[in-house]
Amino acid sequence: MGPGVTSGSGGPERSAERARKIAERLDRLIGREAAKEGGRAPAYRELAERINKLAGRDVISKDTIRNLHHGVNQKGMVPNPTVDTLDWLGRGFGIQAGASYFVDDAKASVVDEQLDRLEKIGELRQALGNSEVVSLVQRASGLSDGSLHMLVALADKLKQLEDNAGGGESR
Repeated sequence: MGPGVTSGSGGPERSAERARKIAERLDRLIGREAAKEGGRAPAYRELAERINKLAGRDVISKDTIRNLHHGVNQKGMVPNPTVDTLDWLGRGFGIQAGASYFVDDAKASVVDEQLDRLEKIGELRQALGNSEVVSLVQRASGLSDGSLHMLVALADKLKQLEDNAGGGESR
């Protein structure tokens, strides 16, 4: 068999498509984590250490994570991870769905929606930690829908002006 050709899993096209999906989903998870860490993506070594510590044994290497992230191994072949490897990879990012997140489109969609909601909750918690934001919310709570829409539009415009002016005061 040539590079990228695997036996049994539906041929090279299906294996390549599966590898592409795994790579894209892993890239999204790494990107989400980087966003939480101020733009710094975790190193493959850090991810492998975290996952192996969580598993209590060596279940994945930095090279395996890199290969999955790029969708190809050092020999140019499509990676073919085990279900166990994908399970632990998912768990390393806090995804209990494990392997199904990486190979099942419907499951991935549900998990991504949950992750989006969690991010919004985190942003809300951060905003509520600012006493000025809390004061604004308290004042706005009795406004009509029309007034709330105007307040949101004003906040969006002020944010845009501050961003264009270099950020203004720290938030």
